[in-house]
Amino acid sequence: MSAFRIVFLGTSAAVPQKNRFLSSIAMQKENGEIFLFDCGEGTQYQFLKFNVNYQKITKIFFSHLHLDHILGIFGLLSTMRLMKRTRPLEIFGPIGTRRFFQGLLGNEENFGFDYTFDIQEVEEGLVIDDDEYRIIAKRVKHSVYCLAYAYLEKDRLGHFNPDKARKLKVKQGSKWSELQQGKSVLSEDNKIITPDMVLGSKRRGAKIVVAFDGFYEIDDFVPFALEADVLILEATYDDDQIENAVKKLHSTASISAEIAKAAKAKRLFLTHISPGYDKDTSLTEQAQKIFPEAIIAYDGLEITLNRKDIEE
Repeated sequence: MSAFRIVFLGTSAAVPQKNRFLSSIAMQKENGEIFLFDCGEGTQYQFLKFNVNYQKITKIFFSHLHLDHILGIFGLLSTMRLMKRTRPLEIFGPIGTRRFFQGLLGNEENFGFDYTFDIQEVEEGLVIDDDEYRIIAKRVKHSVYCLAYAYLEKDRLGHFNPDKARKLKVKQGSKWSELQQGKSVLSEDNKIITPDMVLGSKRRGAKIVVAFDGFYEIDDFVPFALEADVLILEATYDDDQIENAVKKLHSTASISAEIAKAAKAKRLFLTHISPGYDKDTSLTEQAQKIFPEAIIAYDGLEITLNRKDIEE
């Protein structure tokens, strides 16, 4: 199984298109857990179409409170209830997210749902610090308070060397497992064996950055995106519309490509495509002129990352 599976569920800007739904991206981890980034109208349908199990969603991250990025959440929550969900759900969003939910669902405890979900309002900075990863939020310039998110997987322990373990007289079985988990054990001759004696160098964790609406400024945003394995940015306009982009605080394909180049990202995927582009030829050409590996995302595009991709 891949370490990460990322599925673009909606890639349109502002209004849906025939072949593009509104903004939403699902990221499935190695353990099956799914993080959802934004939930535009129609996201439920896209789960079915692109084989994403919404019941495995544990966390939802909202970039901002414009309706094209959030309105699909209410139908999703209702469907989860009807399908007898019991697993808790965490929702993260900018200041105002709780009031937004209260405006539509009321003030009742847990909003009347059988499963529990917690709404956490967040600002720029550390959002989650888990044993295995961190989530960092970064504010971007937009017409409302808007956040980009970085998933930073912590370094993983090195590969286990069974020959070293045998030479150190560590009995195969549970003690080998404990060493691989970073725990010290006793050898058969009662010596303390520490993980560093049988494990190789630590392995680099993944970095995945997701940003939707916003005018990205290179000096400000590049440090946040630095050396991302997957960098997802918006490309609402092409270069001919730069004045419109600046006015509406959006980015062009070229601006996002410049970010990826300066950040030394491994992969760049561009989303939030304006309905004005029936064909994305100009966006592709402009982005690839700066960052040759750039890809214009489409609904159903799936990215898989395995450990070799990440560690190389």
